[in-house]
Amino acid sequence: MNGLLLVNKPSGLTSHDVVARVRRILGTKEVGHSGTLDPLASGLMVLLIGEATKLSAYVTEGDKSYQVSLKLGVTTDTLDSTGKVLSEKPVTTAPDEVTKTALSLAGDFNLPIPMFSAKKVDGKKLYEYARAGEEIEQPSKIMKFWNITSVSASEYSLSCSKGSFIRSWVQLLGESIGCGATMTGLKRTSSHNFHLDDAKSLEEFEALGAATVSSLLVPLDSALKGVKSIRVKGQDAGLMRNGQISHSLRSQLIARFNPTDDRIIQILPEEKGKLLALVGLEEGKGFTIKRVFNY
Repeated sequence: MNGLLLVNKPSGLTSHDVVARVRRILGTKEVGHSGTLDPLASGLMVLLIGEATKLSAYVTEGDKSYQVSLKLGVTTDTLDSTGKVLSEKPVTTAPDEVTKTALSLAGDFNLPIPMFSAKKVDGKKLYEYARAGEEIEQPSKIMKFWNITSVSASEYSLSCSKGSFIRSWVQLLGESIGCGATMTGLKRTSSHNFHLDDAKSLEEFEALGAATVSSLLVPLDSALKGVKSIRVKGQDAGLMRNGQISHSLRSQLIARFNPTDDRIIQILPEEKGKLLALVGLEEGKGFTIKRVFNY
């Protein structure tokens, strides 16, 4: 039982809750995920089953898309509706102007990381500082947003890069129109080329049972869409399973790998649906095996 499971997470559950329920459904402890969703948020969670847990660092690199709802004129300490209200102001901006401003907030922005987040500073999560009332300098980072479209003046769909916070974008919108804003709902619609339309609810998985659910897993050779691959057999495959790169495979890697664009290359065995290894290029070391998959 190795592959990716696309789950439609309901609002109100933690990511840990979702992982725990899938472990019970599948009867295995080998379940991880490729990016948390706050309890308030719903939508796509990509779970990693069995040997797929070794792909965590690579699947989480992908861009994500969301549909976000917000309330204008209100700010909270968590930047969403679960937090303590800090301010309330009248909204004097016309809805079409709000939308125009929202659509303009595409690109790279250096924004504060929400204090109620799991980002670590000096080994401690920001929300731990916030809950303890400890004062620290709030960190910021470059966040990228694009494909912004309007559902209404209080609801938008957009895409963002890894590590970007939709709550920070909502805060930026509120500041840009001068009355503040807080997030009231969030739904992840895509992650790393996987889409919510292809996901199922926990209740659907429970009804199907472990055997059927296992047949719905995204196979490992389809998990890293867009990453180059080389298929091997015989001695090349045998050496790779033992943590060695054969001379002929090294020659293929030299021909295929582009240091500017490629982070890794997938090594595929003859068996369809499986992934043998991931190989990368390290300065001063040459090609190195990053992961070997055993099943």
